[in-house]
Amino acid sequence: MQVINYKDNHKVIDDVIPLYLEAFPEDERPQVFIFKRTCKRKNSELITFYENNEFVGFALLSFYEDLAYLYFLAVSSNKRNQGFGAKILKSLFDRYQDTTIFLLHEEIDNKYPDNEMRKRRKGFYLRNGFIDNKLKVNEFGVTYDSCYHGSHIVSFEQYYSLMRHNVGKLVENNIKRVA
Repeated sequence: MQVINYKDNHKVIDDVIPLYLEAFPEDERPQVFIFKRTCKRKNSELITFYENNEFVGFALLSFYEDLAYLYFLAVSSNKRNQGFGAKILKSLFDRYQDTTIFLLHEEIDNKYPDNEMRKRRKGFYLRNGFIDNKLKVNEFGVTYDSCYHGSHIVSFEQYYSLMRHNVGKLVENNIKRVA
């Protein structure tokens, strides 16, 4: 699998944006201009993945201290259920060996009509090396559960510090721990 960092080739954004819009619900994704701005930050990396020159998917991460926040991971719809998601995660684990990777995933709760799909998505992460982080947060009005891969569990304070470092004061009223 070929790996291309956005900072090495800005043209990959043309493959990423349609998948970004298709794969994530509107309430779980910032507007495209904010996504693009995040990709350009010094402490962020947009990594794209290709197989035989065909776009497979992408991951967007932001870093702070020994922590990486995996904002988004998506596989093209015509490449799903073929092992590419697992290959992307393995590539990220290899690339960031000394970093704990943290992510938020949809809250698991029977109140959601798509709860079975949410459980499958969480199961994907757990099968591929992530550990349940036991932290629930509300980020910009959406409640999420969390998991991590690496040397340590991630506290709310660490997550908040990373977000404060990356997003600034905007986090103050938009990110909260959920009991």
